[in-house]
Amino acid sequence: MFPYGAQYYRTPNPPESEWGKDFKTMADHGFTIAKIWAMWNWMNYEEDKYDFSHFDRLFEIAEKNGIKLVINTILENAPYWLIQGHREALYTASDGQLFEPISRPNTPGGGWPGLCLDNEPVRAQAAKFLKAIASRYANSSTLWGYDVWNETFFEPWGYEGFEGKYFCYCKGTKAGFIEWLKRRYGTIEELNKAWYRRYTDWGEVYPPRYLGGYPDWLDWLRYRLENHRDLMRWRIETLRSGDPNHPMSSHGLASTLRAMPTHLTNDFDIAPEVDQCGLSTFPLCGNQHAGDYFGMLDLVRSASSMYGKKFWHTELQGGQGGNGLARSRTPRGEDTGFWNWMSFMSGAKGLMYWQWRAELLGPESPGYGLCRVDGTPTDRTEAAGWFARFMNAHPELAEAEPVKGEAAIVVIPESQLWAYVADGKTEAYYHSAQGIYRALWKVNVQVDFCTLENIGDYPLVFLPFPLMLEQWQADKLKEYVANGGVLISDAAPGHFKEHGYTSFKVPGLGLDELFGAVEDEMEYVPTLTLGNVPPPAIVWNSMRIYCSVYQEKLIPQGGTPVAEYADGGIAVVDNKYGKGKTRLIGTFPGATYIQTLDHEPELFIRDALRYAGVGPGIEPLDTTIKARLHKGPAGDFLWVVNTEYDSVASEITLLPKVGSYSKAEDLVTGEVHPIKQRALKVTLGPLKGTVLRIY
Repeated sequence: MFPYGAQYYRTPNPPESEWGKDFKTMADHGFTIAKIWAMWNWMNYEEDKYDFSHFDRLFEIAEKNGIKLVINTILENAPYWLIQGHREALYTASDGQLFEPISRPNTPGGGWPGLCLDNEPVRAQAAKFLKAIASRYANSSTLWGYDVWNETFFEPWGYEGFEGKYFCYCKGTKAGFIEWLKRRYGTIEELNKAWYRRYTDWGEVYPPRYLGGYPDWLDWLRYRLENHRDLMRWRIETLRSGDPNHPMSSHGLASTLRAMPTHLTNDFDIAPEVDQCGLSTFPLCGNQHAGDYFGMLDLVRSASSMYGKKFWHTELQGGQGGNGLARSRTPRGEDTGFWNWMSFMSGAKGLMYWQWRAELLGPESPGYGLCRVDGTPTDRTEAAGWFARFMNAHPELAEAEPVKGEAAIVVIPESQLWAYVADGKTEAYYHSAQGIYRALWKVNVQVDFCTLENIGDYPLVFLPFPLMLEQWQADKLKEYVANGGVLISDAAPGHFKEHGYTSFKVPGLGLDELFGAVEDEMEYVPTLTLGNVPPPAIVWNSMRIYCSVYQEKLIPQGGTPVAEYADGGIAVVDNKYGKGKTRLIGTFPGATYIQTLDHEPELFIRDALRYAGVGPGIEPLDTTIKARLHKGPAGDFLWVVNTEYDSVASEITLLPKVGSYSKAEDLVTGEVHPIKQRALKVTLGPLKGTVLRIY
């Protein structure tokens, strides 16, 4: 069974009178799975009292229609009796404001964002609820498994009325932070050295409430990230104590590159804990570019595959997105199909929509329905049904995995955390990484994301916005290059080191030897552009690549200068180190590209492929075509999609590195096409795709 379906039930939507009809319609469209929300405050309405009657009925109807269920356990809506009895566990903002639980779009039954689980009495009650759910359905053949944490971000952050405030400063979280510091530093003297303080007792230490210092904030964010991961582990262990047999999954917002300090989520931390990873995407709610959609999928796929886990597209926009008066464009069937092609060619091994029916209560109503409000199918439903039947008719596709990417972007959390602590936002880091990805995606280079643990799997690695590094990370980068890797770095790697202290020499931490250059001067680009002065630019191959954030002028020390700034300063230095080589760029071309979409920074970023001697294994003649190769026990499969709104006829070249092929069988049409001189001709309509068995 290929898991293909939709989120279905979140009280009070839909009403029980519609359940039988809806599950039959889902089954008629080939759906095999549905998700139902276990809302803590609705089911655990009094202490030690639970109402499972609505779930029992849903299980009966699902079984009758041959559909498996995923239970989404929701702790972000605490029961009112618990709120009343443990107000010390209310989420507390940095200014002391208490977050009184409310109803919001994803929690129409109230109680959001719940109570802080860093307080033991609350966690104990939550554990009882999770065990009660797991024990009740542990032996059900209709249960697929659990989504143990819906969109694993820290919910209170950024909510209206709490903008610019940080969480959580309740007694339980503060106590947990102090214990974490004790484990990290051992003695108050060691903490004083790290933070540059003169504490005399642990009782004098408190978490920072307002941005200002580096050492305390960096530790505070590290603690919050680790605590978030530990809470995931606790949820899983608690559920498994009641049900050791069914899989545990979770999904986030693929926010690792853009919101780690605020969402408190790192997909590379979560992936080892779960049996399967996932993500949510709502492409029309943010007018998302296809390249960014691919980037989110590749990020979660990379984190999952690093630990041998499958990944699902756990929430895909089903209908018109809504938030009160504002709404997105209503997706059409062609949009639904397009998103499916991109998801599966990126390696998704399951897909669920948010959601089957439109929401009936709250600011999301009447939004997100794959069907109309009354449950009747739409062109989106029919498009989804085609994919449900197609994927279940071809189980060999689920057994095949995407080949490893030709290059990777290395994720180093400290660089992003420092960007946030220094600037109050993460755009500089995120845009740097996002622009690198998009420039390579444009020419069908499959870009993976990696950590320093698996950096050696790739011949070419990009290091975005590396202003803060720790010594062990610098050592790993040197080891990677010494062993033959090619490292392309943005400006000023290791400018700041452990605890946010500034390095005497930049690149810091001994990386000047790796890059064969040191910094002469560094200018802040917004300061240089006052009075409508154009930003400084790298002059490269008669083109200008404008600087973003910083302009770092370099002094070669063994490395070879390969590009200058317009004012004559050295901008780019290449260097050989051990068996490998490096390129140090004195600015952030990814940030320039993603903000301007100029051709010059795009070409400059892609020159790294030439420098490293690597390239895509699959080359579509037309850049609107994207193609990915999957390999499995039943053969090799080429997934192809047209990313534009015009039909396209193109040729795809399969280079020797991916294998030797002579024929391609189109699994959609059944046609067999020749592959001549490694070239395959394809014709695709607007936003259309296909998958070919190649042999």
